[in-house]
Order: sequence, then structure tokens, then C-alpha cells
Amino acid sequence: MEDLDGGLVSGLLALAAVVELKSFGRAASRLGKTQPAVSRAIQRLEDRLHAKLVHRTSRHVEVTDTGHELLSKVLPFLQGIEEATIGAAEQASVVNGTLRVACDAVFARLVLAPELAQFLKDHPALQLKLETRNDISDLVSDGFDLAIRFGPPSVSTLVCRRLYSPRILTVAAPSYLEQRGRPRSPKDLLDEGHECIQAIDPATGRPFEWEFWRGNEKVKVTVSGNLTVTDAGTKIGACVAGYGIAQVIDLGIAAHLRAGTLEPVLTDWSDETFPLYVYYPSRNHVPAKVRAFIDFVASMMPRVQSEGRGAS
Repeated sequence: MEDLDGGLVSGLLALAAVVELKSFGRAASRLGKTQPAVSRAIQRLEDRLHAKLVHRTSRHVEVTDTGHELLSKVLPFLQGIEEATIGAAEQASVVNGTLRVACDAVFARLVLAPELAQFLKDHPALQLKLETRNDISDLVSDGFDLAIRFGPPSVSTLVCRRLYSPRILTVAAPSYLEQRGRPRSPKDLLDEGHECIQAIDPATGRPFEWEFWRGNEKVKVTVSGNLTVTDAGTKIGACVAGYGIAQVIDLGIAAHLRAGTLEPVLTDWSDETFPLYVYYPSRNHVPAKVRAFIDFVASMMPRVQSEGRGAS
């Protein structure tokens, strides 16, 4: 195999095309090359073998006995290469195998879970392994094909595509607001001693900072409270129960807002967003299973965004 290189294969392919089509011009068109390039490929092959393979005249092409003998031996292998590459291309376009996805837990539970049955029904040859995790720094070495997570892009070695930018809403239960009053400005959360339910940022291990955006204006408030959680469901559950005020992603809470079990507060300061990104290793030769899953997730975004706007 040490003597097998691109130049040798290129020369053999050029010879096979010339012999079949009996024309350098037609062979060049078949191979997607210029006529001089085909001539040079065969000339290099002849120089390498120290043998004449083709006689050219102004009227026709004549293959030598050496050329015919060489081609009779290598043609089955060239055809095998062609069949193998066609098979590989077809295989690359089939959605099958195992797909490992690292996904934000909230998005997996609220958005993906109800739709996964249809996705797997559409791709019966695919095995999906969905794992909820936030750290994607070792996406490739950990064996994942792609990841979906909230927050600004932080891994420069991966391709990222923004899927959705939900708002950050500040909410409370009617029972809490009746007891503690409704804040009118972000500063009231501190001045009036509101109980704020805090959540741990998995990227830092510290509670998320509370920010309030109104157009280009941004205000940070160092809130306080006796409850800190790591799970969005626990935070929403405690908030619905009337324990305190919470900041939540505008995702999966539309039913609470419509039913009135949660009420938005500080609505003039709700322009902050928390974008959702999909990450994958490379833009080149993206496997069909990865493309299919990204397209599947992206197809859900208009509905998710519509539900978010409907909850305003």
C-alpha cells in the first residue's frame, strides 16, 4: 500500500475513462477535469511505469497492449472503489446508528419529551440516548454527537446555532403578592425585603444574578431569600405555592400564567433573554442523524415561541 497514492489512482481513473470513451475530451468531461489535466495524469502514469499506455493522433485514441493489460487487472478494483464510495455516501445520508445528545433538563422535559415519540417513529433505525447535563466542554471526548443548552456561547471549539431566545420573567403567586405586596421597580425587591427564590447557575456553581432589562437599560439587584434550588421545577413549584418571587425562563409556564397561579411582576423590566443553542463538533460532513435531530428541534421553535408570546 506504500506505493498507492493519489497520483497513481488519478492516472488509472483517467486511463479507464479514455479507454471507455475513446476521447480525452469526453474523458475530461466525465471526470470533471480539463483535457490537459487528463493528459498529464496519463503521462505521469506512463512515466511511473516506464511504459506507453496510449497512442494519440489528431483523429483517434489507440490504447497499447500494455494499457489494455493493465486496465484489465485494475478495472475490477476501480469499480469496487466506486461501489464502496457510493455505498458510503448512501450510508452517510441514512439516519441510523446511535445518537447521543447532552441536553438542558428543563428543555428536555418541557419541549423535547412530548415530541420524541414522533421523531423516533420517523427514524426507526436510530437509537437515541438523551442525557440531561450542562457541562459540554468535553462534548466530543465524552462521546456526545451534539448538545443543547441555555446561556451565551462559551465553547469556542464547537459550532453553535441559536435556536430560541426566551425572555426572563419575574413571577409570583397571587397569595404571595396579597401578603407581601407587588414590587413596582427592581429596587423594591431589596428595599421592601421580598423573599426571592434563587437558582444555582451550573456553569459557576453560584446563584444566578438577578438582572432587569428595559430597552438598553440594565439593572442588577442583589436579592436575598432563604431558598436556593438547582432545579427549575422545584423553583416554580415553590413559587406557585406562594413562598416567594422567582425569575424563570418563559418556557413551560404559559399554563400557570393563563390560570393565574402565577402572575408576572415588573413587566416593564422583562427585556432580558436567555438564548438556547445547539452545539456540534463541525460544519463539515455533519452526519445525517445529527442534521435530522437539529432540524427536528428547530422545527418546534415557532410553536414554542408562539406559546411564549401568548403567555405575555
